[in-house]
Amino acid sequence: MKVFHALADALTAHGVDTVFGLMGNANLLYLPAFADAGGRFVAVAHEAGAVAMADGRARMCGGIGVASVTHGPAFTNALTPLVEAARSHSQVLLITGDPPPVPTHFHHFDIATVAAAAGAGYERVHRPASLVADLNRAVQRIVAERRPVVLNVPINLMQAEAGEQAPVTLPVAPGPLAAPEAEALDGALGLIGSAKRPLVLAGHGAAVAGAREALVELADRTGAALATTVLGKEMFAGHPRDVGIFGSLAHSVASTVIAESDCVIAFGASLNMWTVLNGELLRGKRVVHVDTDPARFGSYSPVDEPVAGDARRTAETMNVLLDQAGVTAANGAWAERVAGQLAGFSPQDDVDDRSGAETVDIRTAMIRLDRILPAERSVVSDIGRFDVGVWPYLRVADPLHFTVMGGFGSIGLGVAGAIGAATAGTGRPVVAAVGDGGFMMHLSEFTTAVRYRLPLVVVVLNDGAYGAEHYKLRNHGYDPAYSAFAWPDLAGLATAMGARALTVRKAEELDAVGDLLSTLEGPLLVDVRLDPDVNLVRY
Repeated sequence: MKVFHALADALTAHGVDTVFGLMGNANLLYLPAFADAGGRFVAVAHEAGAVAMADGRARMCGGIGVASVTHGPAFTNALTPLVEAARSHSQVLLITGDPPPVPTHFHHFDIATVAAAAGAGYERVHRPASLVADLNRAVQRIVAERRPVVLNVPINLMQAEAGEQAPVTLPVAPGPLAAPEAEALDGALGLIGSAKRPLVLAGHGAAVAGAREALVELADRTGAALATTVLGKEMFAGHPRDVGIFGSLAHSVASTVIAESDCVIAFGASLNMWTVLNGELLRGKRVVHVDTDPARFGSYSPVDEPVAGDARRTAETMNVLLDQAGVTAANGAWAERVAGQLAGFSPQDDVDDRSGAETVDIRTAMIRLDRILPAERSVVSDIGRFDVGVWPYLRVADPLHFTVMGGFGSIGLGVAGAIGAATAGTGRPVVAAVGDGGFMMHLSEFTTAVRYRLPLVVVVLNDGAYGAEHYKLRNHGYDPAYSAFAWPDLAGLATAMGARALTVRKAEELDAVGDLLSTLEGPLLVDVRLDPDVNLVRY
């Protein structure tokens, strides 16, 4: 058996059923072999799309997302989404390979150095007989280190005889940290017990840990308000003291509750600059920070009591200790006040609709779309000025059904990330929320969704400009027209590619999305026209 066949078989044995990639000399043989063995090869338009798709699939569907590119410029084309995956702790395997061992070959590139600079791990297949052992090691590192790994399979090994290989060994995921001992929680429980207006804040780590019930119990024992980061959104939906997103996207009632709180107990949240507004939202409060990664403690703002631990296990232990201390329903007045402020309130109450004659307010569009789309959906968001009108209003049934392709701050990865999520066939429609600039950056990848007839709704928030720059130019006294783009008709482009499409200039035109979804046999593009002069962001 040749090495390329052994690689295809080993990927299958590792449970890989889909590989995203663009063919070249380095992967020309094992990709068809993988497909012939029953796997699915999703051919992309650009190498960046392959990695972003693998990233999106890994985030939204679990397991390891696999991307394959050839050598040289194919690898450098994949660099930005590789950094994104590393910053987001995504489980991604990127397979590439050194070019032929000719000193003057123009595709020579230091893969190991650049992978390290990107924040990814690096492994190499050293000889034909070590292929499976080297792949095993790469996969184990992805799971153990919670980051992408680049696997270099040099092209000169591909057609060599594989010989006898080590058996495929499936990766072993590290278990959650043991629950902290009571002594380790003394300081944290002291702060919680002395708080008069506590607030429990949950991030993505708390959602992954399945900590909702334990955190709700903790909040009910202490009378705490409940809030989440953006990546934990909707975790406490339906609870009478759920104030929603904590930070720059907080609604008016949430902002009041956050300002009045005197102790924030954060679980699985990095407390980054947007969540705590560079520490301003924690000023004058006592802070307990629970996280599995001690490196996060104090990274963005000081904390009073750092606790290294799994969110669910730590909260459960806190509940046991509080129960033993007789704490069952503390701070009743605070709890009642928070619930009273939220009773009958909707974030929509804050919206001063700024739709125009031919444009729609993003918030109004998302509120309407939220009602039209099935409640069970996945949402993959790009990053850009439009986010402030999307994230608080386009809800999900589970926080793990939402992600943002924005760990590196690069626009344009949202469509590919959503395509990756859509390939998993979860039964939930996948919604991509993207800006017009980001969409046009990777317009070619929309054809991938068309070719594979993926159930994908791409909502383009189209202000005909790079929106943040439009606002900042005006703020600096320059003509904002420098940031404007006269794009072609996006609905026309999508239709020409073979997709369904809809242009929306009035909120009620979004109602057609519901009718189209029932007969959708491929992607739907919804081009929502915005006024670039309507700015919702405070810079």
